[in-house]
Amino acid sequence: MNSIIEIKGFKKEYLNQLVKLEDITMTKRINLIVGKNGSGKSTLLKAIAQLIKYEGEIHCEKKTCFMSEIVSYPLDLELDTFLRYLNKISNNPSSEEERDELLVSFNLKHKINEKLHRLSKGMASKVNLVQCLMEKAEIYLLDEPLNGLDKYGVECLMNYIRHSTSVFVISTHLQSDFKEICKEVFYL
Repeated sequence: MNSIIEIKGFKKEYLNQLVKLEDITMTKRINLIVGKNGSGKSTLLKAIAQLIKYEGEIHCEKKTCFMSEIVSYPLDLELDTFLRYLNKISNNPSSEEERDELLVSFNLKHKINEKLHRLSKGMASKVNLVQCLMEKAEIYLLDEPLNGLDKYGVECLMNYIRHSTSVFVISTHLQSDFKEICKEVFYL
């Protein structure tokens, strides 16, 4: 398989911290970036998504969509309104049917009229996944996607990844969480 993402000479400096990585070539559909806090996992995902400036080169010619670990929503909106607004501003919107399939898959359909501030942490984490996966992309960059998810939510995400044709680059602290679906692991 040809390379999907190539990273060469990557460096990013934050105040007194330097993230410097060896060259990385991702060739598989499901890629894990494993490391401790502060190792540069989130920084690398943001760089691949072209959300931050950095030194070095990243070659990624496919459409990416980044999901931040930190969940932040306009709290006064209902879930349905929020997702419709996101779909309107999207460069590649999903159909209502695709959105509804994601809501059903992540067991959120019954929360469609709920205000976002009333959702539990686990439900908010599922909304975070749905809002990302609604954006049709060839590569999904998921930053710590299991945070806040219960066992059912984890199973939903794993099932979605298994059946998707998209590429996934996932940052995590624990490789074991993804042992059943992981194809390639990079340690930072």
